[in-house]
Amino acid sequence: MRKKISFILHLFTLSLIFVASVWAFLYYRQLPLMQLYVVTLAVVTYVAWGAIYHFLNKRLTLELLLEYILVGALVLLLFFWTFFS
Repeated sequence: MRKKISFILHLFTLSLIFVASVWAFLYYRQLPLMQLYVVTLAVVTYVAWGAIYHFLNKRLTLELLLEYILVGALVLLLFFWTFFS
């Protein structure tokens, strides 16, 4: 039961990060640089959440951390490319 509550809490945290990021992204729709800052903060938060979640579950490996970082870098690259090309 405790594991299920922990999972729900982590899922809620990730959902909160996503919703707050989408809200901030839409709030700054006229300012592309601020949107890029929002996306950067969301990616950093996502990577930190992934590292903390897997560390607490004792499943954190270098490969997993690199995967989170590379996915985050890809998201940043796509947004940067879209905004400034």
